[in-house]
Amino acid sequence: MNTFTLRVRHFVVATAALACAACAAVPVGISLNSNAAAPAPKLTVGDTWTYRVRDAYTGLDRGTESFTVDQTTGTQVVLSASLPSGEVQTQVYDSQLNWLKRPATNLQEFSYSPAYPAFEFPLIPGKTWTSRITATDPADGKRYPLRVDGSVVGWERIKVPAGEFDAIKVQRYVYFGYWVPAERGPSEIIEYEWYAPAVKQSVRREAQSKYRNVLGANGTGFVRVHGDDGKDDGPRYIDEDWLVYELVNYSVH
Repeated sequence: MNTFTLRVRHFVVATAALACAACAAVPVGISLNSNAAAPAPKLTVGDTWTYRVRDAYTGLDRGTESFTVDQTTGTQVVLSASLPSGEVQTQVYDSQLNWLKRPATNLQEFSYSPAYPAFEFPLIPGKTWTSRITATDPADGKRYPLRVDGSVVGWERIKVPAGEFDAIKVQRYVYFGYWVPAERGPSEIIEYEWYAPAVKQSVRREAQSKYRNVLGANGTGFVRVHGDDGKDDGPRYIDEDWLVYELVNYSVH
């Protein structure tokens, strides 16, 4: 078992311990035995989705986030994203809803090559995928490696402010080699999405990350944690935001 897998497992255990207390919307009719496949959506100009954003640590409201399809081609979908900050971004996806130009979890906007594999349609319970990609920061052209391990958990009946939906749950564990000298080391990210074919989009998303704490002013090393037995327990991490997005309303054609 490699060190990335071990770190992911520790991250998942910590996340699960908090999830029970922080998640307000819960599945109301789990149907994990279904092996039905969810096909890729056919997005149309004018399709819109609005999400309520909530801080999963505190339960506090973080505003709303809306997406509108502005343009579709045979290979790309262009959306305008109205963020809680008031900023309006242009985000680009491929025809499978994989990211080509979009902010990373708790980070700024990047372009991805190949596309960030958010989904691997058709979504079938038990399906897995692993991809290594490159993220480029358009502000300075710097390139960073990513590894994405995705899997399809299964179908759930889930309740959100927009209603109740049959949704298929996808989880992703991500190692992002983005770092800033003397500020932060690489990130480890966990993402969940409940994709509902009826709305051609996810009805709920969760995104959480942490990054390695750099050691010293020159940022050449990392703070490490030692247990009571004196053994090295690995690098120390700093938690970032853990946000939950729940669908409030939508309009699809």
